[in-house]
Amino acid sequence: MNDNQETQNALSSPDKILQAATLLFAHDDFNSVSIKQIAAASGVNSALISYYFGGKKNLYQEVLYAEADKFLKLQDEIRSHSESPLQKLRRYVDSIAEMQLARPYNIHLIYRELLSPQPMFENYVKNKLYRIHQFMSDLVNDAIACGEIVTAIKPTHVAFTLEGIIMFFFLTKGQIRQIGNFDLRAETDYLLEALDSYLVSLSPK
Repeated sequence: MNDNQETQNALSSPDKILQAATLLFAHDDFNSVSIKQIAAASGVNSALISYYFGGKKNLYQEVLYAEADKFLKLQDEIRSHSESPLQKLRRYVDSIAEMQLARPYNIHLIYRELLSPQPMFENYVKNKLYRIHQFMSDLVNDAIACGEIVTAIKPTHVAFTLEGIIMFFFLTKGQIRQIGNFDLRAETDYLLEALDSYLVSLSPK
């Protein structure tokens, strides 16, 4: 038995369902994933999905909220550091990169909801995703306030640019690796260099 199998066996039924559903929803949209697929991937009876989560819609919501909460917990951890705003911003971006390396397809969940949100999850975009964006916008604003960044661009727009670089990179990472002929993990160095180049362009001359 390998480590992954041992880890899977150690999970409770709700955790097995949530883990399997996260991977399936990351690869396909809400309507394309069936209860039967989730049950098969998690190795549990399909009736348990309704028992623990009340159906596919509630399970999907749980998946989205769990993914967003990873970012919110990371933000709390970044806030605890006694660093300058720009240092916190770089730490945040670096930590996001590590998160996505560990779970490379999960950013598709967030991106899909931004592009075509399910009607019943509009509050998810307005609540959780707004808070994720606002944290980076606040860091940019603080960096401007203390003179680490000098720009006439609105802080929220600077944050959008940074988020766009990160989002595009991880959505196309497989293609970037081939086109750019990167060594393993070297593409992440490229991401950090690209982000740093943008931040340098906003630094005091």
